[in-house]
Amino acid sequence: MSVALVARDLIFGSRILAAAAPRIPVFRCDDPSQLPPPFGIDLVLVDWSERQPGWATALTDWVAAAPAPHRPRVILYGPHTDLAAHAEARAAGLGPMWARSRILRELPSLLARA
Repeated sequence: MSVALVARDLIFGSRILAAAAPRIPVFRCDDPSQLPPPFGIDLVLVDWSERQPGWATALTDWVAAAPAPHRPRVILYGPHTDLAAHAEARAAGLGPMWARSRILRELPSLLARA
């Protein structure tokens, strides 16, 4: 299993990295355009609160490049009060978008299943 993390916030991102270490490799980058090819990546966590123009397209194109039965699961996270971010994620066909607290709560289960 392999995980990718798109996060500029290293304080929160380090909590994700620590939860995965040392048994699960995590590729961390600042922007979806820096993601490695999707083959072999099982789970992608994206800090959607840091999104920039073009991120939605870059993520959907990246996921579409993987063969259908092996497409990575993408979970966006950010403030639960950022309704614009939730709407933008839905409009792009991405998601779900979870609160940071839910990511931390669900992370052990996600890592076990991914």
